[in-house]
Amino acid sequence: MTEDRNFDETFIFLEPGADPDADRVVVDNGGSRAVFVWAPDGPAAARVAAELADGGVRLIELYRGFDLTAAAQVIEAVGGRAPVGVAGHLGTGPATGTRISRSATIYERPEADPGTDRVLRKHATGGWTAVVGAPDEAVARVAVELVDSGAELVEICGGAPLTTAAQVRAAVDGRVPVTLVGWPFESIDGAAAFKAAFQAGTA
Repeated sequence: MTEDRNFDETFIFLEPGADPDADRVVVDNGGSRAVFVWAPDGPAAARVAAELADGGVRLIELYRGFDLTAAAQVIEAVGGRAPVGVAGHLGTGPATGTRISRSATIYERPEADPGTDRVLRKHATGGWTAVVGAPDEAVARVAVELVDSGAELVEICGGAPLTTAAQVRAAVDGRVPVTLVGWPFESIDGAAAFKAAFQAGTA
């Protein structure tokens, strides 16, 4: 684990064989520091989340492979120190046990340039994860581009409206599943506080 653990938010992805100490990328989103981390399973993700919570992370979002068991492991490890959001399927999702090797996560930022505000993480298994920032009006277009490039799953950040995720689902026209991060009951207050701070420019 890197010694610099002071981040505003983190996205955690599941990827078999990942090393969460090495498989991570730090991104500066207009003054807000985010870290993207890939972990091999729920227990490893829980350890990462607990350490980041110790360092003061203010928001955690779970993507790419988390089921209820793995998400619960993270929530229990964090112990209420940060809100934890989980990507959930809108409508019909992939069948149980379906292996996603190429996924796209899109986070909504009004000032983002999707051409440059992107991370492409290639995995030893041959797959990849793309993480792209885009203004709301460009999210659906970016999703289609990523699906055209081979993404098998599109995940929309919890900071985007549900209506944006619905537009993405319509734009990809059933070619791949679409998820949107939601906030379980125990995380609602923390997520609302983070949103308020973000809108005030203090997140």
